Amino acid sequence: MVHRIKRYLSTSDVFNVIMIVLFVGLLFGISICQSTMTWRSDTYFHLSRIHDMTAYLKSLHMPLMVNIHSFANTGQAINGMYPNFSLLPLIFITSGLKPIAQYETIIFLFILLGSVLNYFIFQRFHASKLQALAAVFATFTFINIFYSSSLNLFGVWSIYFSLPMALLSLKKLFETNAWSYIISLAISVSFVLNTHLLNAVIMVGVLLVYFIYLWMSSNKKLLTLFKTVVAAVVSILLSLPTLVSVLSFSKVHLSSVHEFSLADGTLNIESMIHSLTNPTIFGAATPPIFGVLLVVDILLVMNLKQFSQHAKVVILIIFAGQFMISPFFPWELLQKTPISIIQFPTRLVPFILIIAVVIIFTDKGMNKTNFLLIVMLGSVGLTASYQTSNYITKRNFHNFSEVQATINMNNFNSIANYSENTKISNDTLLDHSFYRIYSYPEYIPQTKKNDSKSDKQINSVNDHELFVNKTKVNNFQTSYKNNKLVFTFNEKQTGWVNLPIWYYPNMNYSIIADSGVLTTRVSDRHTLEVKTPSTKQLTIKIRNPQIMNLVYISSIIIWCLSIGVLVTRIKFNTNRQ
Repeated sequence: MVHRIKRYLSTSDVFNVIMIVLFVGLLFGISICQSTMTWRSDTYFHLSRIHDMTAYLKSLHMPLMVNIHSFANTGQAINGMYPNFSLLPLIFITSGLKPIAQYETIIFLFILLGSVLNYFIFQRFHASKLQALAAVFATFTFINIFYSSSLNLFGVWSIYFSLPMALLSLKKLFETNAWSYIISLAISVSFVLNTHLLNAVIMVGVLLVYFIYLWMSSNKKLLTLFKTVVAAVVSILLSLPTLVSVLSFSKVHLSSVHEFSLADGTLNIESMIHSLTNPTIFGAATPPIFGVLLVVDILLVMNLKQFSQHAKVVILIIFAGQFMISPFFPWELLQKTPISIIQFPTRLVPFILIIAVVIIFTDKGMNKTNFLLIVMLGSVGLTASYQTSNYITKRNFHNFSEVQATINMNNFNSIANYSENTKISNDTLLDHSFYRIYSYPEYIPQTKKNDSKSDKQINSVNDHELFVNKTKVNNFQTSYKNNKLVFTFNEKQTGWVNLPIWYYPNMNYSIIADSGVLTTRVSDRHTLEVKTPSTKQLTIKIRNPQIMNLVYISSIIIWCLSIGVLVTRIKFNTNRQ
């Protein structure tokens, strides 16, 4: 029986894909059935994003570039500045599920599709079927869906499933005349760009280094350069929703992303060892990938003689990269430079890990059956521990709804302290008031960069402070649907109404009162302001710039055509073989 399984693992793609589906289901799919989930501030951010996009897609509307269903319902430009186009298909097909099942199904599908893709990509690197399967299982250990709680960062995970395809495509552009690799290179880069801008920038940097390495030994320099430029153009076309959206806001003075100390975000041996103890997944936990990286380092050093010369060069680069993200590198000197946008030097760890996986599991010297089987078993055991740790820790938590009465709901720091020790249910996630708790300080319109009044303005808008003739009004209700926000007053209001809705000059706003459409202007706190005759209700309709509709349609068509070309090419190659 054991010998038969080994034979299937070494010879059958169908059997191996079934294995991937089975273990992805066991390791990442069980959480779909849970009735409660844990949460933290990062989780709240992604829960709010998905809730907002789901609301649009359910009504067959493309999402606005500002959020009105979440982030305190203030029309903040999270959607416009934080890429979401790659997630929209997954959100759309899961929109009919309950919130927890939807979020966990998105995670499951993301990992499943990426794992199956990687399995075939690694074989294109001339890895054996068992090597490719072991590479997929090793990647499981990089993904703890419970770190930062039940909803993790898709921007990080996209690297694990996109960078191998990008590296393969770039390699094949130098080796073959197959123009289909232009499409696969463009798709892999665009997918990351449409998920997380910063990771896309780092990914392009990695690919540029690899391009220079291949260029030095190529005898088709001009042709390959031309094909790479074409791939870049196609990638831009596939990324238009993200690029146009960001460029649309580029002329607006927005509050910047929170700045972290680069020196505090480095990787040291202590945190790598601590990570291997599988510490609590709540509070200031150490990411499990730090410990996995230490294991990978030991594996590389112990088997250094087994690797080819080409692989040894890459291994040297891997350790050089780790030195760069260590405390020994002078990150403090870079704090006031554009490099500080990476926030944490450890952001490079996922790139180092997946590159190491490509080296280990495509090198002929490491194609040893017993070694690969041990890797698979060890990976399953470590990844399963993430599930058990979550279950053990979560079972003693109170429900957030039970402790809500003791929390100052206008103080997110107070809420955050509870969120690290509470769990939320579908009932909480279906309650619209949950998404009014907090709005993040990023991407808020300002008169100038680093406006000193920003904090006060953010608090007043987040607290839904509405002013009529500069006098605060409390007796009103707010409702919203699709791209409309409705303010209903208990008594008729007349004069200048300063609404708690952020104003972005690139967006289209129209405000309708009882008497008809009114002219809007920007207030001194950068919100919508309107002069109205006597009215009991104001309806604010928000629309994207007209070009965004064209961009969405054209990108969807280009994506469909690109995927169609790849599928047709794969079938053609399969039939020839």
